[in-house]
Amino acid sequence: MPKKIMVVEDTPDLLQHVTDFLTMEGYDVEPCSNGHDAYRKLAYSKPDLIITDLLMPKLDGFALIEKIKQDKTMQHIPVAIFSAKPPHENEARALSLNVQAFIKKPCSLDDLHEIVKSILDK
Repeated sequence: MPKKIMVVEDTPDLLQHVTDFLTMEGYDVEPCSNGHDAYRKLAYSKPDLIITDLLMPKLDGFALIEKIKQDKTMQHIPVAIFSAKPPHENEARALSLNVQAFIKKPCSLDDLHEIVKSILDK
């Protein structure tokens, strides 16, 4: 059974591009266009990894991660941040939330895949 990855990204083209790539790599991908939709879907969809942008409408990435980490049924799910913001601006907050990786946009698809594999192989 393929590993399930939830990708949360508010830029439609980027969401589609990453979803298509990870699907071609053999993952079951659940695309979400904002944090609110992602959190709602987590009630019935239990991914093996969540990759989330930070700056999004309705519920930003950090608020989404905080809600996930406060929920005992979801807090075990590894989370990677996928953002154009420099990691050092958010590093302390990301570490406090036990984020697995900070993926800087733009990122090559090969680099993204390596990060995804390293998280899922743990």
